[in-house]
Parts: sequence; C-alpha cells; structure tokens
Amino acid sequence: MTPVAPDLAAEAQYLHRSLFGQEADPVIIERYTDAHRKLFPGDASSTLLSRIVARSLDVEAVQFALRRRGAGRELTRKIEILCYLVEVRAPYQRYFVSNEPGRARAITGLSAAALRSAWKLVKGEYLVRRHGLL
Repeated sequence: MTPVAPDLAAEAQYLHRSLFGQEADPVIIERYTDAHRKLFPGDASSTLLSRIVARSLDVEAVQFALRRRGAGRELTRKIEILCYLVEVRAPYQRYFVSNEPGRARAITGLSAAALRSAWKLVKGEYLVRRHGLL
C-alpha cells in the first residue's frame, strides 16, 4: 500500500463528490492515486484541477466547456480514471446502466439529459471565463 499524497486524495475526493454526490471509499481514493501516478508520472496535481478544487467549481460544467474548446484533456482523463474505477462496483451501477423499461421513460430521460447538458455548457463557459481557467 503506497502512501496517498494529500493533494491527490483531496482531488480524488472532490471529483468523486462532484460526480456522484457522495464521499468516496478509501479504496477508490487509493486506486485513483495509483492510476494517477502511472498516467501522470512526476505530476502531483494539475494547476487547473487545484484551482477547480480550491474554488469548489462544478467539475462537469468546466470539463464540458474546456472540452468544446479543445482544452482540458488532463481534466477529462482524470474524470475517466475515476469513472473506470467505480463503474465496476455494484453501488454505482445506476450511474452507468439503466434497468428501467419503457420508451416514454427513455425519451423523457434523454430530453432531460439534453437540457441538463445545455445548462452545464452555459454554466461551464461562465465558470471558465469568470475564474480564468484557460
């Protein structure tokens, strides 16, 4: 078991809380930091993510806005790492798989997701400009 750097642990916890609305299991934090060390050797934490965490910004919104500009690749990769780590765990199945039958429910859910995405883009653009994240 390798020691977990406090800034990486805080980063993992913040990403997890922002994406899933709950505290992360210590095993997830440890696996995130191990994966981070392999994918980003010698880099403790990015300046961008440190600012996002310090200012408690909406990670999804910022990532969406940066991705549309061709920026934020590192943030996207870190979100992907966390999602890869949790998607195989049973408590997270509802975030990745829909077991609800019904065409009307699917259409309603898709419509809601489209509206939520539009809102996240507007919010992300505002946060990126307001906090000078580029």
